Amino acid sequence: MMIAGSTLTLLLMVAAHSPASADADANADNRPRHEQDMERQRIRDDVERGVTKSLATLRQIVLARVAGQIVSTKPDRDDDRLIYEFRILRDDNRLIEVEVDAASGDILEIENE
Repeated sequence: MMIAGSTLTLLLMVAAHSPASADADANADNRPRHEQDMERQRIRDDVERGVTKSLATLRQIVLARVAGQIVSTKPDRDDDRLIYEFRILRDDNRLIEVEVDAASGDILEIENE
């Protein structure tokens, strides 16, 4: 059976951004592994102290605004403010990027909507 070109491309795109590739995405930021580990611990500590919303809560916020399947999540810092970038594959096969402030849960930007 032959898969259409656009379907194959879509499958490869989803596989490349699947949760299994999260470690690869984390290592793509060119920081030493110990710095990445320290950042993950800082995020955990901030969630425990209530300074930052949990990733589960942020996912709910994003999916309430943009329907689809989250295919990747990437944390980033902007002037010491934690921002998450979510990539969402919509039912119409469009990839949408949503940036969320991790402390407030405010959606800062939606790209490709």
